[in-house]
Amino acid sequence: MAATVLDLLETLETHLEQTKAALNALREENEMLKRQLANQMPQTQPPSQPLQDPAQSDVSAVEPSAVDAKPSSEKSDSMAVEQTPEEALASRSMSEEKATAETVTAETEAAPQPPSPQALLRQWYKRYPHAFFTGHTKPLKVGIHQDLAQREPWSGKLIRRALANYVNLPRYVKSMREGAERIDLDGNPAGIVDKEAARHASERRKDKQDSNTPKQAQSSENRKSQQSSKQSSKQSSKKASKQVLQKAPNNATPAAMKEHEHRGMNEAKEKVEAAKPLSLEDKLRGLQQKFTGR
Repeated sequence: MAATVLDLLETLETHLEQTKAALNALREENEMLKRQLANQMPQTQPPSQPLQDPAQSDVSAVEPSAVDAKPSSEKSDSMAVEQTPEEALASRSMSEEKATAETVTAETEAAPQPPSPQALLRQWYKRYPHAFFTGHTKPLKVGIHQDLAQREPWSGKLIRRALANYVNLPRYVKSMREGAERIDLDGNPAGIVDKEAARHASERRKDKQDSNTPKQAQSSENRKSQQSSKQSSKQSSKKASKQVLQKAPNNATPAAMKEHEHRGMNEAKEKVEAAKPLSLEDKLRGLQQKFTGR
């Protein structure tokens, strides 16, 4: 038993000596590696800086990578939050449309509302009293709408409509005589009315007179027919009253005479109403009564 213990102790001692020898060899190898690293270090590094242990150097090499990994993860998160090019373009277009809509609304609110052609013409009577007259009128210069477009803030269409209302007035058409002096907005001479313009104005004046003649003739005919119908009704009522008085008995009392006269007047009115031409409604009503009677 003692022999086995002694043998075990000897084996342990030998194993310990082998381990010590291996440890010394490792230390020598470590020192040699340190010297090699010191020789390979750049010259910019200060010589007073102590050499790190390989294990520490491995740790320091791993730590920056971990630190660098954090910004990269943060960058990846920020890239995930960023919009795609299509979304960015859509948001930009929406913001531009909103800005343009706001500017348009601001301009429309600031700009005054255009007046009607008649209201604009009334303004011209006050704004250009030497060109636009309410009484005796003078012809305007050729191209006066261009001068108005330069001075007025309204559209060309509105200016032409207001100007047409003025030049179509009978007094303006009458002023368009051959050789008459034309004027500008300030009342200064600006040419004369030529033969063609005067002829055109006279034709317009005749057309207006011709268009007004049938209306006047029709109105006069209507008045005559109304007067004749009134006269005929009066005459018929007078004849009926005379006939009633002739039919009355000579020995009748005044009350009977009045009653007889009243009856005769009612009969005369019924005859006059029957003699009047029936209207379309009366004719339709009569036809309906006939069909219902059948």
